[in-house]
Amino acid sequence: MGKHILLIAVDTGELVTEYTNESPAIANVTALRKTLLSEVEDLRDDQVITLINPNLRQMRHALALITYRCRHDDLCLIYYTGCGVIDPHTGTIYLANSDTRPDAITTTSISSDYIRHALPSLQTELNRVMILDCMWGSLPAQTMPYVPTEHTSRLATAHLADCNCALFTALGTNTNPWPRMDDAELSLYTQCLIEGFSTGLADIDADGGVSINDLQAYMAQTLNQTHCDIFPITLCSSDNRKPNDRSIPMLQVRPYSPEREYRHCLEDYAQRHRGHIPPHHRDVLEFLRYQLGITFDHSQAIEAEVMAPYADHQESCDRNRQAL
Repeated sequence: MGKHILLIAVDTGELVTEYTNESPAIANVTALRKTLLSEVEDLRDDQVITLINPNLRQMRHALALITYRCRHDDLCLIYYTGCGVIDPHTGTIYLANSDTRPDAITTTSISSDYIRHALPSLQTELNRVMILDCMWGSLPAQTMPYVPTEHTSRLATAHLADCNCALFTALGTNTNPWPRMDDAELSLYTQCLIEGFSTGLADIDADGGVSINDLQAYMAQTLNQTHCDIFPITLCSSDNRKPNDRSIPMLQVRPYSPEREYRHCLEDYAQRHRGHIPPHHRDVLEFLRYQLGITFDHSQAIEAEVMAPYADHQESCDRNRQAL
């Protein structure tokens, strides 16, 4: 199975500024791309196209390109993070780009109707998945933040699910339209998605790969455990495929192991604090080590490997400072 992945992040433009003051879009795409290339087996750099703040023409060109590259039984995965707008009357979704105008959303953004026509027909038997991690708004323009109802969103996403095997997204609330965990750089939805791939926990049936069924079950379970007001929505197309096709692995990931989970948590803290682990995070790591059954010596060995690049960088900085 060939893999063709398109990652799009939009955090600039009039519409984005109107909807949200601080967008995690670029951080979402950067972290997701890194995770996919490091955790998914046999995935090459040239199979992942990344667009940062594209305009309308660039987004259309990218959709046409991924359509051209896909062949029979290939995986066609499109991930978009930014601002999404839903027309409550027609159910049409509009995905913002860098030059989308609030007064002309329908003509300056990518609509779900365009995506339906741009993607290959269902008869090509592609494994198509679309993931939308958005700050959702609604037409006509209203005072933001505003989150469409679950009924409206299901109506809209159903249009896209009809031209995809599956569509994944989530709704926030009026008070927290794009949820994050504490001071996290990433949005909650993408953070859970990345953790599922990096730890291997998204492989629910432990067959070595993440299927549509796996991802649906994992995201619902994980988001529910966060106790945040976020409602995951997963819709599968109503085509004539067999139901068990949704259990076929799309992305091959490494199996879950306690050591990988501990290392992932340690890497996250180290990256967030540039190689320094604050005392309160050190307490969390110690609790995690105990829960995972990792010995103290083993945890020290993992930490030495994770911290080695930071120590080398600090040593290089000290030498340069001494020389100057």
